[in-house]
Amino acid sequence: MTHPNPTFSSAGWRVTLIALALVGLSSFVSAADEEERVVLLAETQLGTAEGWHGEGEVQIVYQDIDIRCDTADWNRATGEVIARGNVILDRGPSRFTADEARFNIQTKTGTFFNATAFIDPMYTFTGREIEKLDETHYRIDRATFTTCATDGKPPWSFHVRKAKVEQEGLGRFSSSAMKIRGVPVFYMPYMVWPIKQERAAGLLFPRLGYSNTRGFNFGLPLYIPIGRSYDTTIFADYYAKGYFGLGNSWRWAPVTGAQGDFNAYAIWDRENEEAQWKVFGRHAQEDFLGFRLLAQIENMSDIDFWQEFDRSFAANTRRDLYSFAFLTRSFGPYSLNLRADHRQTFLTTQEVILSQLPEVEVRSGSTSIGGSPVYLNLISSLNYFQADRGNDLVGDYGRADLFPQFSYTLPGPPWISVTPRVGGRFTYYTDQYTEDRREFAGEPINRIYATGAVDIVGPSLSKVFNGGFGGYSKIKHLIEPRFEYRYLTTTTDVTRIPVFDEVDSTPQDANLVNFVLANRLLGRAGDGVGTRELGSLELIQAYSFDAPLHRGDGVNTSQLGPLGMALRLTPSQGTGFDARLSYDLLFKNLRSTSLAASLMRPLGMLNLTWYESYNSRTGDRFSSQLRSLVAFRKAGFPLDASFQIAYDIANDSLGDQRYKVNYQGSCWNISAQYRDTRIGAFPTREILVVIGLRGVGALPEIKSSLGGY
Repeated sequence: MTHPNPTFSSAGWRVTLIALALVGLSSFVSAADEEERVVLLAETQLGTAEGWHGEGEVQIVYQDIDIRCDTADWNRATGEVIARGNVILDRGPSRFTADEARFNIQTKTGTFFNATAFIDPMYTFTGREIEKLDETHYRIDRATFTTCATDGKPPWSFHVRKAKVEQEGLGRFSSSAMKIRGVPVFYMPYMVWPIKQERAAGLLFPRLGYSNTRGFNFGLPLYIPIGRSYDTTIFADYYAKGYFGLGNSWRWAPVTGAQGDFNAYAIWDRENEEAQWKVFGRHAQEDFLGFRLLAQIENMSDIDFWQEFDRSFAANTRRDLYSFAFLTRSFGPYSLNLRADHRQTFLTTQEVILSQLPEVEVRSGSTSIGGSPVYLNLISSLNYFQADRGNDLVGDYGRADLFPQFSYTLPGPPWISVTPRVGGRFTYYTDQYTEDRREFAGEPINRIYATGAVDIVGPSLSKVFNGGFGGYSKIKHLIEPRFEYRYLTTTTDVTRIPVFDEVDSTPQDANLVNFVLANRLLGRAGDGVGTRELGSLELIQAYSFDAPLHRGDGVNTSQLGPLGMALRLTPSQGTGFDARLSYDLLFKNLRSTSLAASLMRPLGMLNLTWYESYNSRTGDRFSSQLRSLVAFRKAGFPLDASFQIAYDIANDSLGDQRYKVNYQGSCWNISAQYRDTRIGAFPTREILVVIGLRGVGALPEIKSSLGGY
């Protein structure tokens, strides 16, 4: 507390007063506890026994409160400060500005007139009157609320008649209208919103949408946090054409490295007078009893739920449901994998259900045996399956599989590499198919075969060209032939093997060689650091010493497979070109061709793909498809956009169109998507618009199905 001071008018005395007040000399500041002293500064000031008056660059400092204004009066007995003109009050991260303020520095309460308040962490309020009721509560008259900078007109704001706000609590708004660039977009008579960084229970923004089959829909989510690691959201939806939906979402993150969610939703289908539903959940955990855990559950009443009720952009064309639990742990070069899964695939005429409960698998990568140059690759597993492929092909059976392979690279010159590989596979099944493959026979079966292979890379030829090309100081041309000979022997009737996954697929071409002639162009950077491939051209051919690779028309066959060619060019970072063709040597016609080009730059990217397939016997074209992806973006620029188009050249029709635009403002963002899908079982047109406000969250989605074709 200060002593009464005389009035000073000269500049020299004014500087002296400010300096002495800041160092807290006893003639200006009492000898009371440091926390209780009041620092009073002004160009002109007058002190009395009752209080103090200051004018011109006034500053009043008390504890963590700092008040600046044009003129001020301080009451010594009550602690009240009346500040006028360009009032700024700072307290910690919060700031108040006003034309006039009546504030008690002892109780830290008061009223600000024609004021603006910034409340930590990011909320800004303006109002005719802002009354600070206590440490955390405020009452505001004729308020404007936003998380944007308030210089000029904010991009968005809520305008409310009355507001009561609790810092790190809730804001309660009466007669609230949201405005975007000053234009009202919707009105709510009463709204409660969390003004805090911590999660808070309450109603979320309504969900709005439209479907041509269900009409306009309105949903009201309720969010409830349950402790620091769990929360849940309850959904209730109404559709104008008489549908009602209820849903619940749970999220959790109980420990570091573990998180998951579970979602359930049901809707009453009034046409069929039954409930349609879906459930989806997933969990990931980095350390679960020493294992890494991934799990997912997915189920629904009808596979058409996605298209008829959910209308999800991502799931519109899906025709399967997949649930699994997967655990993996490494032991040196080996990994132990435990899996249980259940897959339902919905075909046109029937449903296929495949489950494995469980699978135990041990595998290793290429691992040196005892430090020797001999390397081991191992795959082994134990499984129990349940399979329902429709009709009478239903059964449960077990499988044990062991598949070791050994490899050794022969010593030799660097321009050639020879690596022989040998291995063997033993697989035991507790059941097998009948001869007509329509039922399980109820008898076990073994599959045993040995494998042998030799990989030869080279002899390689190369030439280095000096003088540079573009940004490269040296260019290297490399010609590298590659041979892979593969031999397999088996006496098992593999047609009776029940096929569940890739383990059950037995190679049919048991004695063949693959040949690749590769031309590669490599560039060394001008600074001598780094080498990259600029382009390659590969010719690919396979030959079978036993069964023909091309069975032709049953009369004409060929031991040769199709001749393939692949050309890749990457002249610079982010620029690529790929051309491929497959030529039928038996009928002397093309089988397929494809061209792809990609360009990636700081301003965006461009991908174009053109694919054609042919009847190799007649040379007639089966299909011709063109796909394009264009995206625009620029660092620091708020707008980005992308579109994808699939065009069927042969039928002169569009197959799929997707357009997306995003705008990121300083305190808000908007994403708009349009999708037109004309392939699959449910061709549709859909729109999705999402607006997000910083510190508030997403506004109601504008989601609409425009119907199919």
